[in-house]
Amino acid sequence: MVSTWVLDLLTVPPTRAAIWLALSFMLAGTATLITRLVAPDLEQFVRIVRWVQVPYFGLILGGLSPRLMGLTVVGWDSRYTLGLVLLVGLLVLLLLIRIRLHAEADDFHAAALTARSWSPSLIESCAQEFHWCFLRGAVWELLYLVAPTLLSPQYWAVWIGAAISLPGICFHPVSLSDRLLTALVLMATSSLFLITQSFWLCCFFHLGIRVILLWNQPTRQRAI
Repeated sequence: MVSTWVLDLLTVPPTRAAIWLALSFMLAGTATLITRLVAPDLEQFVRIVRWVQVPYFGLILGGLSPRLMGLTVVGWDSRYTLGLVLLVGLLVLLLLIRIRLHAEADDFHAAALTARSWSPSLIESCAQEFHWCFLRGAVWELLYLVAPTLLSPQYWAVWIGAAISLPGICFHPVSLSDRLLTALVLMATSSLFLITQSFWLCCFFHLGIRVILLWNQPTRQRAI
């Protein structure tokens, strides 16, 4: 009986979206605190796991909507064409800026990142975008239930999800420039999601930005 009741909470409207959001918030706080106290070297790995595991279990248990998260395959239409044009245009512009800045840099012999350096950053980017789409989808479903007459629920869900994500970015233990970059990526992918409602295009865009910015960037040396 208890297990059935818990399963109903996790999979039946109107509680399911709120429960999965609450689980995500609780796990974010407890996992981050414990990891920083016990094993700070594992913080990136734990962060990637928690970004993925709550949405993953929510999807396989039927408690989250893959359509609202932008995971389902839909027919190609004008939204995707516009989104793809914007995506490619922005990536090309960013690439040109990156090439220009690199050409003007003082150090022309910077070593390219190794595969070992690239992998964690790109995997983390995919996990982060998946988590952002989870927040958008869960908030979107909540808005359907608590405000069924609200105009443009997708618009509000996307930006409420972005607002929920910002505190985690602000308290992320990286440099200020990295946090600002992540916030800009969040704004860019949120805007793209509004147009296309596609996790896959948002993830591709997110990865494209990271690859361009990591390209030919020298690896950081450990302090001796």
